[in-house]
Amino acid sequence: MRFPPLERWLHRHQARGDIHAPLLDDATLAEIAALTASLPEPVRLSPRLQRGEQASPYQGPGLDFSDLRPYQPGDDVRRIDWRVSARLQKPFVRVYAETRQAVTWVVLDRGPSMRFGTRARLKAAQAARLAALILGGAGRALDALALTLLDGDAHTTPSPRSGRAPLHAALEALRTACPPPQDTAPSRWSEVLAELELTLPHGARLWLISDCLGLTREDEALLERLAARAEQTLCPIEDASERALPPLGRVHLQTAAGMVELDTASHALRTAYSQARAAHLAHLEALAGRLRARLLPVGADEELAVIATRLAGGA
Repeated sequence: MRFPPLERWLHRHQARGDIHAPLLDDATLAEIAALTASLPEPVRLSPRLQRGEQASPYQGPGLDFSDLRPYQPGDDVRRIDWRVSARLQKPFVRVYAETRQAVTWVVLDRGPSMRFGTRARLKAAQAARLAALILGGAGRALDALALTLLDGDAHTTPSPRSGRAPLHAALEALRTACPPPQDTAPSRWSEVLAELELTLPHGARLWLISDCLGLTREDEALLERLAARAEQTLCPIEDASERALPPLGRVHLQTAAGMVELDTASHALRTAYSQARAAHLAHLEALAGRLRARLLPVGADEELAVIATRLAGGA
């Protein structure tokens, strides 16, 4: 089975040339379309329904009975369960589960540290591939979609919308080449997360795709507050060379503080690097635990088919 929205978008863009190489090329988009189409069909109440068809974990004036709770001033008296109230000698109201359209919101970090890659591709390119898979699957399930691109201290924050047009716009944004690292400040999450605290719908699925190297305690506190209203998935992207310090001998590295000389053959330096990476991974696991979030690490050289299987819950 084919996935028309992705394939129609791909067909319109195949003949267009770009000055800068896009993060997603035509072959990658075609592979993503095929992988998305191979996933199981989402279960719907009706093929014509687009809004209010998914069950929500939040309670409100829906149709499906959920629970009973004590009456509170302002409750609709028509919701009072008179039989239970008479038995318990206290007024109780029936609570129903809301049904609402699901929202999938992806925040993708394209800051300077994400514009790094030593083998197959940049971390930012792998992040774009992952985001396209997520949004393609969510669009197929008729979710409302939103994509926030974080380019250092700049970002775009659209409202979630459903349909083909938002999916096509998101794919177009994901294709866009990143500006050079020297033209961008380090990623700043606080403003994006503060905006999400105001705009993210309750019950949304929030995906955070980044190497997570720039998260601060303030950012983590904002994520903890967002956990009360969204189902979060953390997707740290890591290049193969970041798993262990490459044995390059003496090297000179340009940092924000200036030029630094390192001896990558030093046992002490390699041990310190290994310990720092282990501490970073342990910190992310602890953060995911506090957020009650799924942690989905992705290697920059990982193949799309493997990622799609993991997204579907196969690994």
